[in-house]
Amino acid sequence: MNFVISTIQTLFRHRWLLLIGTTLFTLSVIYYTRHMQGGYDVKATLYTGVASGYNLESDKRTDWATVQNSMDNLISIMQAESTLKRVCLRLFARVLIQGNPDRETTGITVSSYTPTYNHLKNSPNGNEILKLIDKSSEDKTVSNLEKYMRPHKENYIYGLFYYIHPFYSYNALKNIKVQRRLTSDLLDISYSSSDPGIAYNTVSILMDEFVEEYRRIRYGETDKVIKYFDEELKRIGKKLSTEEEDLTKYNVEKRVINYLDETKEIAAINKEYALREQDAMFALNSSRSMLDELERHMDSNAKQIIKNMEFVGKIKEASDITGRISEVEAMSDSNNKDITALNNNKKRLSELKKELSELTDAYVGHKYSKEGVLRTNIIDQWLEQTLLYEKAKAELLIAQNSRQELNERYVFFAPVGTTIKQKERMINFTERNYLTVLHSYNEALLRKKNLEMTSATLKVLNEPTYPISPHSTNRKQIIIAACIGSFLIIVALLLLIEMFDRTLRDADRTKRVTGYKVVGAVPSLSTSRYGGLTKTYVQHSASELTNSLLRFLGKRKSPGVFIINLFSINEDSDEETIGNLVCGYMQSRMLNTRFITHGVDFNTNSTQYLLAKNITDFYTLQGEDILIVAYPPLSESSIPSALLHDANANILIASANHGWKTFDKQLCDQLMVQLGTTDVPFRICLTNAGRGAVEDFTGQLPPYTLLRKIGYHLSQLSLTEKIIFNFKNKTKEVEDEDDE
Repeated sequence: MNFVISTIQTLFRHRWLLLIGTTLFTLSVIYYTRHMQGGYDVKATLYTGVASGYNLESDKRTDWATVQNSMDNLISIMQAESTLKRVCLRLFARVLIQGNPDRETTGITVSSYTPTYNHLKNSPNGNEILKLIDKSSEDKTVSNLEKYMRPHKENYIYGLFYYIHPFYSYNALKNIKVQRRLTSDLLDISYSSSDPGIAYNTVSILMDEFVEEYRRIRYGETDKVIKYFDEELKRIGKKLSTEEEDLTKYNVEKRVINYLDETKEIAAINKEYALREQDAMFALNSSRSMLDELERHMDSNAKQIIKNMEFVGKIKEASDITGRISEVEAMSDSNNKDITALNNNKKRLSELKKELSELTDAYVGHKYSKEGVLRTNIIDQWLEQTLLYEKAKAELLIAQNSRQELNERYVFFAPVGTTIKQKERMINFTERNYLTVLHSYNEALLRKKNLEMTSATLKVLNEPTYPISPHSTNRKQIIIAACIGSFLIIVALLLLIEMFDRTLRDADRTKRVTGYKVVGAVPSLSTSRYGGLTKTYVQHSASELTNSLLRFLGKRKSPGVFIINLFSINEDSDEETIGNLVCGYMQSRMLNTRFITHGVDFNTNSTQYLLAKNITDFYTLQGEDILIVAYPPLSESSIPSALLHDANANILIASANHGWKTFDKQLCDQLMVQLGTTDVPFRICLTNAGRGAVEDFTGQLPPYTLLRKIGYHLSQLSLTEKIIFNFKNKTKEVEDEDDE
């Protein structure tokens, strides 16, 4: 309770500071907000389709955590620095392109265009930047500004965004509010600005830039993948076509229609020719054996026949014809011309056989040989075997030549086959690679389509509208808040000062700081703070102090007098003033009182004083009943313990303006050690005290006006006490007191 009272008294004591400080701060806020205008609000609604959008994977359940994450990503992208930077540049470009200093155009007000243009023109590089403005193309202008922008403090465009600007800076644009509407697919965008055109165009540009930024972020990687696979398909497809054309060209060059079938046919023909060669060799060997056997049975005449030149020539001709016949018969694809020649050769062969028979008949002398064999039959058989031998020889030669040609074909087809297999293998590899890339390409397309369906569709549901009228300002609330805030701040500062301040000032604080009780408080005699009432205040305080000291005079001390000791911490405590006031008031009450001081009435450096057991050791009594003794300050000289014990009261005189220091505490602690357990009271008397501190002992002091009485009652928490006021009587009392 004491703390509450002390707090209220402190605030009441500083009431003028509270009032004036709060008033001045409030008036300052009123002055600086005099031009404050209401802002213009622009709102828009964006449909995202994140929560309710169609999914190609229809069996997949909606993941609300993913949905919330997607919505948070959308909000973050919209409020990202990169997005707002493009909004800044495009807004700046649009204002300079579409603005007009004389009239409003397409939502760009004069108040937004003129300051922007003038500020840019007056900048160090203003003319250079103005050349970047392309009146025919906003996109071109934005591109020029982006190229011009550099991270340097002297770069105007860089500073436009990163420094403090009411329209184009990041600090201004980040005030754009983006909120999800409950659990829906809708995003509410709102922005407020002092300029309606700026507010409208800011939100409008933000919607466009956000959609573009989201598309770049969301589909950028997928588009890159699709582009990569598309380029790979073209490259591999071109390579596959080249390899196929190269294989075709190689087949044409090598005259290969179907390598596998052709090699199979060659193998079959080779087998057939091998059989023919075997048969021909068998026939040749058989004919050769038969000829040898027949020649062994021939006589000399018969042998002459086979050596006859005419016979040999016809045999040779028959052999050639037989070879040609065999060659033609060996060819399966003989044409009509070959068949005609075959028939002619066969006819000629028959004629030769007939001619040879006639020659053999002419040369045969005996019809039978010595073995009894018919000679004509031997010659005929020899002739027949000779023809068969020549035929077999011709067929063997044909078979061998054919196999030689086949061997050449094998030599030809072997590397051709290897090359064709290599080319076909490369084609197959390229084709598989092409199909793999094509599959990945289709998957990327499907993923992009799925992303388009499952991601935000970003459809503007409610377009931003141009604001007509501003909303009401919160200037009133600001002023009220400033008033209350300044009041509370001052109160807090006062309470902090009250809590930590160690200045004695009044009785409650003195007791809290020092731990010792206060017997009274006296204002300064030289102050002009209270005008003509200072003397009255001193008289009241001195009278109350005297009454308080008289209560300590219960028993005379050893010299037979009542003794009141006065001492101080330092010389600025007005010991003599207090001693004279108290002595004077006691004498006015017909009390035999005397006031003595150190250095005048006794010597503190004398042996008698330093070794005194009572006051009579260094001072001679003159029949007084009450003796008030003023000792030197504790910081200069110590007081003998016997003198402290032999007193009715020990009073420490301290200035109310004095801060209680550690040094002061040490001196008082030593004094209390001297006092020990004695019952002699130790009190503090405040000098240079304020009116409030004095009123704690005297009660309310004049003037007794109604306002003063109310204030005093409030300071004492006499909230329901009835106030009786008589102006005439109180005025008279004040005049009487002044006269005294």
